Amino acid sequence: MALWIGGEIYAAGGNKIKLTLTPGEAGIFEVKLDGNTVFDKGSVGRYPDLNDAKEIKATVINQVG
Repeated sequence: MALWIGGEIYAAGGNKIKLTLTPGEAGIFEVKLDGNTVFDKGSVGRYPDLNDAKEIKATVINQVG
């Protein structure tokens, strides 16, 4: 899951972003952009679905656009 979302984020931001995947514990899944949380599995209670992935990607495009 993380690799797929990471690929989508990189596709959206290209060389304008720095992407870091950090292994965590207990299924932690967070996406942060400039220190702001874009998606947090702990808050939502699930991994991102396709709509979440589209929203994350759109957020990246709007931020670095």
